[in-house]
Amino acid sequence: MALPKISNPIFELTLPSTGATIKYRPFLVKEQKILLLAMESQDQKSVLTAIKQIVNNCAIDEIDTSKIPTFDLEYFFMRLRAKSIGETIDLNLRHPTGYNSDVQECDGITKMSLNLLEVEVVKTENHTDKIVLDEETGIGIKLKYPNVNMAIDAGLNTEDKHQMDMATDAIINSIEYIFDKENVFKKEDYTKKELLEFIENLNQEQYLKLTKFFELMPKLKHKVEWKCQKCGCRDEITMEGLQSFFGF
Repeated sequence: MALPKISNPIFELTLPSTGATIKYRPFLVKEQKILLLAMESQDQKSVLTAIKQIVNNCAIDEIDTSKIPTFDLEYFFMRLRAKSIGETIDLNLRHPTGYNSDVQECDGITKMSLNLLEVEVVKTENHTDKIVLDEETGIGIKLKYPNVNMAIDAGLNTEDKHQMDMATDAIINSIEYIFDKENVFKKEDYTKKELLEFIENLNQEQYLKLTKFFELMPKLKHKVEWKCQKCGCRDEITMEGLQSFFGF
């Protein structure tokens, strides 16, 4: 006789990038084990791969975790973790080093809890993924938001690389197409060398327009306002990305 099976509740969330509704179940002991093993490895690639696998396992509706933006994946995991383990996490807050209050420098630790269901993906007003680089010619680039595979690849290829080279790689990896007033130039029709040459021939102002896309793109973000239990001063921190909430 087969052992009985325990049914699990079904939840829904809305993907920030598209507004699509996705049904999911909480993660189980087998998924918890995947996450714990990845966290114990202290390897960012292993953690990202584990999160991707857990979301894939728990999503009931079809979703391609290799293609959705990283902020969608982080938001999905945040909701998934809240419904699987608990909706709140404990925070230990302290003033930053060198903090100057009206009293004295304070090293007190304030404990408080945060409801994960209050954390949202924050979108910057007027942010766009279509960047016009030259108004006269209409030349510009349509960018796509980085996905988890891009993040994993970027993490594997940082050794001996200058920060500007890594930023340029991120731009090239995110290109969907280049355009002018009359034509669209699909990324797949050009080599990486040709794309690199195009980017390296931009002036500083044009290049900064592209890097600002990554600075202003939607992010999992939450502002926490708190009052120090030791000195009584009020302070605030902005938590951004999964690492700031869970330490990985």
